Formats: sequence, structure tokens, C-alpha cells
Amino acid sequence: MTENKQNSESKIISPSGRTRGAYALQIILWMITIVGIVVVLGFVNKSQKSRVFNPDEVRINIDYETENRFVDEDGVKSYVVNLRDTSKKYFGDYDVLSIEQKINGNSAIKDAQVYKTIDGKIVVNVKQRRPIARIFTKGESYYLDEYGSLMPLSNKYTSRVVVVNGRLNEPFASRYKFNYNQLPDSLTSKTMLDDLFILTNYIDKSSFWKAQIEQIYVNKDLDLELIPKVGNHKIVLGGVDNLDNKFARLMVFYKKGLPKTGWNEYSEINLKFKNQIVCTKIYN
Repeated sequence: MTENKQNSESKIISPSGRTRGAYALQIILWMITIVGIVVVLGFVNKSQKSRVFNPDEVRINIDYETENRFVDEDGVKSYVVNLRDTSKKYFGDYDVLSIEQKINGNSAIKDAQVYKTIDGKIVVNVKQRRPIARIFTKGESYYLDEYGSLMPLSNKYTSRVVVVNGRLNEPFASRYKFNYNQLPDSLTSKTMLDDLFILTNYIDKSSFWKAQIEQIYVNKDLDLELIPKVGNHKIVLGGVDNLDNKFARLMVFYKKGLPKTGWNEYSEINLKFKNQIVCTKIYN
């Protein structure tokens, strides 16, 4: 009985021993593989650094998710290579982090990612900033982007966005470093730009109102007025409070009121008063 028990235990231990040996062998093989990969990558990296670089091996990918064309491939490529410099350049001479910093310094670019491929190419992926309004203030003009940041105009492209003008005195220099959500304590007092961002952002998120509203005017009372693309009327919005309610009332009037009277019946549609729409007729 004891002998059978000992034989049984030895049968259990023996397979366990073989398993440990196989596991150790597997670890050794993995280590050899990793060392081999490191050695090969080392040779590849050394070979790449000494490789003569051809400017044609730069690949530019610009995310044209909108119609905006503030930057093009040639412009982005100029940050990577100087085509006027005909001296021999090596792949290792190009620092992707430095190139990224230069490209991201372009005021029209939201983000740039640069990397090298194992076959000797430099790839640049670029995303543009997206303006949602063009501001006309005293003596200057600039864009307001989707994050509430100010964006200078471009000499290459003019974006077709809602135009904002009127009684505005908002210098570009005072706000261009900050977006709506990142204002420091020294700028906590609200300005008209904050209200304009709230309104233009609201319009931008609606395909209907984005297609309908072409201009925002700040009148002498600092009320916001909307100028639509269709009709001869203006829409007095007042402030940016209760935008959902105001635009809901306007939508009902557009659907049920204007089709009966005609789009050119009124000179003004006023939404300032709670739960009311006050219209001013055009009298010839």
C-alpha cells in the first residue's frame, strides 16, 4: 500500500518537473528573441541615421474634415525640408520633436504629429483649427474658433462663417492666448466675446441655424441681433440667456407664422420678451 502511494507521488512530481523545465526553456527563448530584436533595431537605427535623405520621402497628411484650406502640403513640407538647401542631408539629421514644435507654432494648426518610418520616410499628420465666426471690431478682424480661442486671418484662405460686427471693442491682443474655458482669474469679468462664443457655438451645433444665420450684429444697446440669409427682417435676440427657448420660439414662428404672412412681411422679430414674439411690420 505504501509502495503504491510512493509510485503515485513520483508520477505526480515527474510531470511537474518537466513543466518547470519547459517553462524555463520558454523564458530563455523569449529572452533570445528580445535580444535579437534589440540588436536588429540597433542596426536599422544606425543604418537610418547614416542614410542620405530624399525630400521626396516626406509624407504630408492634412485632415480636411471641413472645407477650410488654411494650410497645404507645400506649406507644411517647408517646416520639414528646405528645398533651397541642396546640400546632402541624412535621415538622422531630422529631429521629429523639433519639427512638431515648428508646425504647431502655425496659428492655423490645431495639432501636428510627426514620426519616422522604418523604411526611411518622415510622416506628418496635421489637423487644422476650425473657426466658427469672423469678428469685425475697431480697426481689426479675426476668427473665433470652436474652442473660443481667437485666430488670426490667413492670407491663403478665407473661411465662410457667420460674420459678427457692430458695437465691438475687443482687441485681438488681449485675448488671443486664451480660450473660453481657460480664462485666468485676471480675465474673469465677462466680455462681449464670451457671449458671442456662446451664441456662435450654439448656432454652429445646429445644421439648420448654421445654414440660416449669416450675420450677428451688436447694436447700440449691446443687444445681439441675428441677420438671416432668407428674408428682409432682423431677429433681436437680446442676450444669450435661454437660447433653447428663444430659438424654439423662432422655429415655431418660422414654421407656422412666416409661411402665412410671407418672409418679407416684417422688419423685426423680437425674442427678448419671455414667451413672446413681438414683430414689427414693414409699412410702405
